[in-house]
Amino acid sequence: MKRIFIAVLLPLMLNSCGTSGAVTKTDDIRRPSPAPQEVVHEFEKSDISGYRPLNYERQKGIWLSYIDLAPMLEAVTAEDFEVRFDEACKNIKELGCNTIYVHLRPFGDAVYESELYPKSDYICGDYDPLAVICDKAHEYDISVHGWINPLRLQTADRLAEISGFQTAEWFASSDPAVQTVAGDEHLWLDPAYPEVRALIAEGAAEIAENYDVDGIHYDDYFYPTTDPEFDAQCFAEQGGGSTLEEWRTENISQMCREIYQRVKAVNPDIEVSISPQGNIENNYNYLYADVARWCREDGFCDRMIPQIYFGYDNTVKPFLSTLSDWQEMTSCGDVKMTVGLAVYKIGEEQEFTDTSGIIARQITDCDDCQGVSLYTYDSLFGERFSTERMKQEIAAIRSALDEY
Repeated sequence: MKRIFIAVLLPLMLNSCGTSGAVTKTDDIRRPSPAPQEVVHEFEKSDISGYRPLNYERQKGIWLSYIDLAPMLEAVTAEDFEVRFDEACKNIKELGCNTIYVHLRPFGDAVYESELYPKSDYICGDYDPLAVICDKAHEYDISVHGWINPLRLQTADRLAEISGFQTAEWFASSDPAVQTVAGDEHLWLDPAYPEVRALIAEGAAEIAENYDVDGIHYDDYFYPTTDPEFDAQCFAEQGGGSTLEEWRTENISQMCREIYQRVKAVNPDIEVSISPQGNIENNYNYLYADVARWCREDGFCDRMIPQIYFGYDNTVKPFLSTLSDWQEMTSCGDVKMTVGLAVYKIGEEQEFTDTSGIIARQITDCDDCQGVSLYTYDSLFGERFSTERMKQEIAAIRSALDEY
């Protein structure tokens, strides 16, 4: 495991923006070994970082959110954490998954050793969880993708207690790089600023540089609001002839491009994936995420993982037609598509609760895609794991993944 930390020089560009505003996001994210010949390495050039990532052309993934990790991170010693995470790897392997998306930066914090972000409050011991995660998962031939939320930060009270990190310094000095959003206790980074995008991209590169991760992954927490006041003054200074929507959309695309470039500069074999909302229109209308461009053009991501968290009978976005729309979009370029599936809706939404084997059926319907991923680990292996219904669901998923 690599331990050489990179020095970071972030340009400090003083700007000012407005504050506040909120929007309700619909279908918000809440977010196993194939035969050796399925392993692919797309780049033949020499690895810059020295690590040869393990990635699968056909991913069978599962998300491990910070909520899933929290009970494991209660371990005081690395040995205890290893025992807990080993149990998770056994479950994931036996289910038939080959890839995990591990939540490493949920709130501008780090579930790993970082010079750029403060240590996560979820870590209860003096050890490096990500070092254990990479080593243990790779023993099971499981690919490890580091999952980050680029823009979401801690609460104001928590960030005020932190020092020595760029986000805390911005907050303490009332720098407009850090913004508030009405109705949200968390602070947010403003992606309009080059220094913000540089920090986010450098943070992704730091993980790739110092750990044997196989991918960098991020989901749909882009702009947290559509309220013009969030960055009104900033837009007035930078917007030029663009509309607010065009300007914000370009800011997010530029952020994605910079993440991709910095990670690939560390190791071109590391896969970069994005998981936007399954509702294509919501990505544009609420999050300023140009998903069609990211699928069509090179340089944004290697894999798209839309959260198609809908049932077959959904009146707005039925599963099959939504899947077809995404397949058509990703067919326009070289980006692979893995489909995110909502295991968590079993017990929460009627169609998913009443239809036994619905996730297994959806896995089968994704046969023409390059993978599926299940949200989340706890939904399968948490407290509900012992119920008869979940045992049946797991058996059906295992069978579908075996055939996938």
